[in-house]
Amino acid sequence: MTLHAIEITLTRAVGTVELKAAQQGSRLLLAASEDRTRLVVLVSAKNEPRAMRKIWQRLEDALPIDVLCSVFPGPDGQYLMSIPMTEQTWERIRAQAAATGQTPEEHLREAIAQALARDRSARRARLDCSLNTLLRTFTPDEVTAAAARRIRPPG
Repeated sequence: MTLHAIEITLTRAVGTVELKAAQQGSRLLLAASEDRTRLVVLVSAKNEPRAMRKIWQRLEDALPIDVLCSVFPGPDGQYLMSIPMTEQTWERIRAQAAATGQTPEEHLREAIAQALARDRSARRARLDCSLNTLLRTFTPDEVTAAAARRIRPPG
């Protein structure tokens, strides 16, 4: 059996008592972030999907889990995520995948990649807009000097 490091993202912060009860009930060692909305757990299992199933089985009813994600990428450079979905959601995904001749996993992978690309594009557009506003208000030398001070504070 191999140890797998899995990050658990919670839907809300958990208190000390709730965390301790979940840890005792699951017999898993949980390390919490400072704000207690994320946990890391080491799980012994043959592979990562089995490690994630073990976490769901032991903690699903004990903690408000939103997403499980591998801490380290696999040999293919990809991270494994486990997100709970209703049967209705799965049916819609299966239908959309079938319509495009893909497996549900391929369809989701492509949809996530497209959403990330849209987010990066929107972020670049916001940056361009902010930069244009900045350059209309200040001279390029003023902007450069301000950026230099921010990177390397005086003194």
